[in-house]
Amino acid sequence: MPSKNINILNTLSVGITKFPGDISLNYDNPPKLVMKLTQEAAGFSNPINMQDNRACFEAWCLIIKAQTSNPGLKIELDLLDEDEDEEDITVASYFGGKPANGHLGRFLYRILKFSEQYKQWFELSHTLEVLKDNFKNYLNNPSGFVTSAPSDEPKKDRANYNLESYVEYLFCDSISAQKDILNLPSGTTIDRQLPVSLFEGTKSSTSGVFTGGKSAIDFWALDGDTINVYELKSDNPMVGIITEIFFYSNYVHDVFIRKNLDHGKGCVKTEFGTYRSYNKINGKQVKGIMLSNSNRKGWHSSLGKPTRKEIERIMNANGMHKAIQYEFLEYQLNPLEIGGYYISK
Repeated sequence: MPSKNINILNTLSVGITKFPGDISLNYDNPPKLVMKLTQEAAGFSNPINMQDNRACFEAWCLIIKAQTSNPGLKIELDLLDEDEDEEDITVASYFGGKPANGHLGRFLYRILKFSEQYKQWFELSHTLEVLKDNFKNYLNNPSGFVTSAPSDEPKKDRANYNLESYVEYLFCDSISAQKDILNLPSGTTIDRQLPVSLFEGTKSSTSGVFTGGKSAIDFWALDGDTINVYELKSDNPMVGIITEIFFYSNYVHDVFIRKNLDHGKGCVKTEFGTYRSYNKINGKQVKGIMLSNSNRKGWHSSLGKPTRKEIERIMNANGMHKAIQYEFLEYQLNPLEIGGYYISK
């Protein structure tokens, strides 16, 4: 990472050892830290996935807040100025309406929710504030929004699963894992690969607001009147797990519980479907659970146990009256002598 970023993080007593060079930090006006992303990270051009280290601003903000020695630290999010051959992002870059692509749609939704829920210490630059407000106005679209139900069950050819898909299958198939690791009651509804798409008006190839296709929550479960949403990592240490669970938890809360995207505006209808228990998703609150193996290549080096505990505290102080809560959870990933893996507490 650039030496300036290192110096700033050291000044704040933040022990991040791997910080993306594409993100710029500025601490010229304490106690405000300015974090600037590229336009690719925001989805304006050549968009990158939100869980990428260069794009997961929620994760870096929360890690910095959890580790800093300055409890009064405030963080402002902004976008970097571009090279001479590219235009900078300005208030004229998005006037409202359906975002140009699903990555931009998710980014605008994320900055709307994050700036609302953590306004006591997080804010947006003037430009991003205007773009966020334009998106907020767009959500009052009289056409409303619809989701896309799963069109089939998860693939059953386990021999072709990657590691995380296989572990996901184990959690959803093993009653003992659900009880001992996930602390779920017996007989609960649990299923895999919940789509997180969104369309304006009607579902079509041109009406997508968020990314579609393979964009999905790893697995989910009903725990009484709580919808548990799980973001799973297996030998895949990423800070982006935080950004993913933040987006997914807000999506599930707005779509399946509130049924609107912004305090009564942005009405959402869920497409009817029975595959993957889609028609059974119902509850009064959401718990977003970040789930990783603790052995082997488990948590990211910036997510040690004290940091995770403090991030939980900060995330849960979101002004949502416990409508959305978060938790880190871990398991053991164990190899079998005959090949494959099993999971344990």
